[in-house]
Amino acid sequence: MPVIRVEVPAGTPTDTQETIRIAVKAAVLRTLAPKQTKYDYVAVREVTAKIGDGVPLVEIDLRPGREPERKKALVDAIAEILNDTMGVDAADIYAVFRENPAENHYCGGTPLPPWVPADT
Repeated sequence: MPVIRVEVPAGTPTDTQETIRIAVKAAVLRTLAPKQTKYDYVAVREVTAKIGDGVPLVEIDLRPGREPERKKALVDAIAEILNDTMGVDAADIYAVFRENPAENHYCGGTPLPPWVPADT
């Protein structure tokens, strides 16, 4: 699954937000959840804050099980995306992972199964 929210400063052009959203979704498939597609949700939203003072904030909600290396690879990929699209330095990005048991994640009224690595 994960659900990812990327906060950008108010006034960020819509096309830039869409570029970020699509690129982050692709980064999830490359790094964090290579076999998932149906449950990967990415949203970019505007907030009242400035680069380096509150944004970009990246929130990642997911089921437990990803190795630290996968998480770091995703954060590194998001940092590259934000640098390429908005000129954001990696030091200005705050990312937080929230892991909740699978039974706390629902889609269509049904809880998701536990996450398992792509190679099993």
